[in-house]
Amino acid sequence: MPRKSLPRLYVSLFLVSLIWGLNFGIMRLGVLALGPLAFPFLRFLLSTPLFFLVLWRTEGSVGIALQDVPLFFLLGAIGFGLYQPLWSFGLRLSLASHSALLLSLTPVIVAIVVLLRGEEGFQGVNFAGILLGFLGIVVLAAFQGKKQGGQTVLLGDLLTLGAALLWGLYCYFGKLLLQKYSPLKSSAWSMLFGVLTMFPVCARDVFRIPLHSHFTPVLLFVFLYGTVLSSLVAYVLWMRGIEQLGASRTTAFQYVTQIFGVIGAWLIFRDPPSLRLFVSMVLIALGLLLTQWRAPLQKV
Repeated sequence: MPRKSLPRLYVSLFLVSLIWGLNFGIMRLGVLALGPLAFPFLRFLLSTPLFFLVLWRTEGSVGIALQDVPLFFLLGAIGFGLYQPLWSFGLRLSLASHSALLLSLTPVIVAIVVLLRGEEGFQGVNFAGILLGFLGIVVLAAFQGKKQGGQTVLLGDLLTLGAALLWGLYCYFGKLLLQKYSPLKSSAWSMLFGVLTMFPVCARDVFRIPLHSHFTPVLLFVFLYGTVLSSLVAYVLWMRGIEQLGASRTTAFQYVTQIFGVIGAWLIFRDPPSLRLFVSMVLIALGLLLTQWRAPLQKV
């Protein structure tokens, strides 16, 4: 892609990092109110028709080739049907610091796959950036202390680790769809198949929700944020980043996502800043710089 287009693309990915950073705390309100199965299912049940409406209004055609349905179904199951419930359960059971650390393994997972396959022109200096950014997350998440039972935290950590693995696979293999379809169409159909995958597992919890006692104004705001900003806007920009930068460089922005999550907690909940936060931000900034350094921007 032209180098002059990079600044705009980077700005859009930083915007995604901001949206998803704040998303961590906002979506937790929904998980605690409705449960780790019912909430993600309802969220993406609302998001899916919105995606298709925007797709129809912007591109006209919403259809996909019949031979691509299995790949869409697989990616929908990985990136939504399995990832979202695992992430939600991990978010409820584990500590926020643990979740931030484990979800930051996503770029490492993608980078390892990319290096093994020799794709995207990824070089040693770029992989060093991935590791440096991960070190920043380790510094950020370390020494937080435990506020829950050890076994509960361990289970939440394992679920979040599984979610990080699934998200890494979705980001990597999602580029196969982007060779043929737009980021919006790829996200819309993946989400549709993800919702279908979630239905057998999540439907029972959805039907148990007492409508009169749960849907407060705060929860309605959570759904609005989750369906419009966190889903529609962020997913499309994220897939566009994968399309133009490649999976490894795009997923490196998840380090920035975690930083925005900490900053959001400080602004909203008045969590005090610390030296650890400053050091982690420096490490993450350097890691992101090395991740983008000098490698050819080729797509596979």
